[in-house]
Amino acid sequence: MESLLNIDKSILYFLSVSLKNPFFDVVMPFISWINNHGEVWIAISIILMINKNTSIRRLGITMLIGLALGYLTGEASLKNFVGRERPVGEEYNFDFIIPKPTSYSFPSGHTTSSFAAFGVCLFKKAKYRYWVLLLSSTIAFSRLYLHVHYPSDILGGIILGLLCGWVAVNLAEAYFRKREEK
Repeated sequence: MESLLNIDKSILYFLSVSLKNPFFDVVMPFISWINNHGEVWIAISIILMINKNTSIRRLGITMLIGLALGYLTGEASLKNFVGRERPVGEEYNFDFIIPKPTSYSFPSGHTTSSFAAFGVCLFKKAKYRYWVLLLSSTIAFSRLYLHVHYPSDILGGIILGLLCGWVAVNLAEAYFRKREEK
């Protein structure tokens, strides 16, 4: 466990200290902020749900299901069960540019929600899934750059998010199939 923490700290140092620059100091807080509570993905889901095309509407509904699963399993359950403290940066006097979150660190909620949304798009083969991957990856990177998560928190969020996306797609498809049978 100690060797994982050392790897985490080395990667985190590189991403949040060695890459530090004025451009990222402005952009990364904004990128992180747009998904503080899943707002960007909720907004995209709602936009999809109001579309006249049934398959696009269903994609929006499925994305909301994936986000809910990610919240329930990550934020409401795993974070409290694991209880991992966030990085502090004391060993190199890291200067935080956003308020340090007070919740636990593992898994990253920003990353979980982002990759739940991407997972739905991936497993549904949405034509814009690579744009969703780009935004999801940028949000995940922002959490490292801002020094509020370890890389393993991000990896855990990616895995959990993709799993939630897969489960959401399967649940939604079963529901819609059953509804069409009636």
